[in-house]
Amino acid sequence: MKRFIEDIDEMTEKTVLMADLASKMIENAVHAISEGDLELANEVIEDFALVNHYDSEVEDMAIRIMTLFQPTAVDVRTIVCVLKSITYLERIAKYSKNIAIATIYLAEKPSFEPLELIRPMGECVVKMVHLVIRAFRERSVEGFDKLSGMDDYLDRTMRDDLSRIIQFIDQNKDSADVCTYYISVLKYLERVGDHACKMAEKVNFMVTGMHATIS
Repeated sequence: MKRFIEDIDEMTEKTVLMADLASKMIENAVHAISEGDLELANEVIEDFALVNHYDSEVEDMAIRIMTLFQPTAVDVRTIVCVLKSITYLERIAKYSKNIAIATIYLAEKPSFEPLELIRPMGECVVKMVHLVIRAFRERSVEGFDKLSGMDDYLDRTMRDDLSRIIQFIDQNKDSADVCTYYISVLKYLERVGDHACKMAEKVNFMVTGMHATIS
């Protein structure tokens, strides 16, 4: 029993480390592209390898626990939450890496007005990721009632910003290449928000034993 508790705790601690790193990556990626910070963008890209390492390590730990022990219903919920969450965290990290790659590409290009649209969505996404990771760490659902509104904001802003960028490209043909990257970054951010909501659903199940849809 002692070994089982130690393994569960270690698996959870590794997941928190992975979550904190993914959270740092999306925050740094948003700052990097908003400010054109190439050093920070390269740091985000380098961090992705460690996220992948955590992903494989935690998955192996979860499978070992399920194989060697007979977890209670509460512990099974924790293991299921962890297995789902590491998938969402890996994707958040991957989108962060993609934003960093875009930052490096755009460094040698002229910037255009729609770049300013990225920061508001980015700040919202960072808040969502922070909220969900704190909830996982504390085994709490506090603040989850705010996530649907934040996700709606992302969806609404994405539609509005896409229209504004397309209109801008139509009036400034030379901006097409750069603005296409802006659109990609906005889509990455929207997907990070979606993954944060999905992870929140799993945390809610872990904590309460009840399924919930957060979107």
